[in-house]
Amino acid sequence: MKRSDILPHIVAWPTCALGAWAAEWLTGRCSPDDVIEALAESADRHEVQSEQSTSATESGSNIHNGSGVLDLLGLLKSARRLAVRLPSTGDPQGLPPNPATSKALITGEVLLVDDSDTAGTLALVPEFSTFGIDPPYVTCRWTVFRYADRLDLDHLVSSGPSAGDLEYDLRQAVRDAAMIIGGLGGRRSLDAGDLRKELAVLIARHRVALPPHALDARSTRLIDTAAQVEAIVDLAGTRRVEIGDSAGQWDSGDSALRGLQTLTRTARAAAVNHTIGELLRR
Repeated sequence: MKRSDILPHIVAWPTCALGAWAAEWLTGRCSPDDVIEALAESADRHEVQSEQSTSATESGSNIHNGSGVLDLLGLLKSARRLAVRLPSTGDPQGLPPNPATSKALITGEVLLVDDSDTAGTLALVPEFSTFGIDPPYVTCRWTVFRYADRLDLDHLVSSGPSAGDLEYDLRQAVRDAAMIIGGLGGRRSLDAGDLRKELAVLIARHRVALPPHALDARSTRLIDTAAQVEAIVDLAGTRRVEIGDSAGQWDSGDSALRGLQTLTRTARAAAVNHTIGELLRR
């Protein structure tokens, strides 16, 4: 299950948070507690399981938030390179066919790890579920995969559009996203106050908090603008009946929303990977 399908007020994209904060930790700029705190924004507890396990209990890692994140850091302690991919149907973001890729296409994200193991690239894929009621709590279970071969993470990261191109495209996307809601002939008007409140919640959910030693103006702008656009995409998706008065308008609107979502994923991954690379190079 995707994070966005559970509780909209909890921060999405745990791979982005883990990748950036793990790079901060690997270079001695923060403590494990800082990583635990960053990932607590995405789930109330974290668990780790191997690809072969059907449950965290079988892999010996049915653990709560702090220990779960420490298990993740144990997997990352020998990392030489980290990269985030945020794939979606029709956009695998350069990932080869593999069970890890199939799982990442379902959940929408994966953290790739080039470690000291002579085997293939390590892949950590998060999946969310809820437990308890009133209020429900969120569990993030990380499944550990390993590709058969070592992926060229530098090529994966550098093969996409430039940061400058992405920033330009996102500025245009802000206008396009607003037009999707306001210009496709909705059947009933949206209350402006309610709309602003919903968008504020969704923007906060999609914004990735980068570590303090990694603040880069362009990366921050990319992440913030991507959060704004994806919030509008989410809102439009939940109000499908209001996007248009005809099947043709719905099809056009759906296609535009998918394009915007692909752009936001590409921009967010590019910004986070730039941050990770800068931290690990210092």
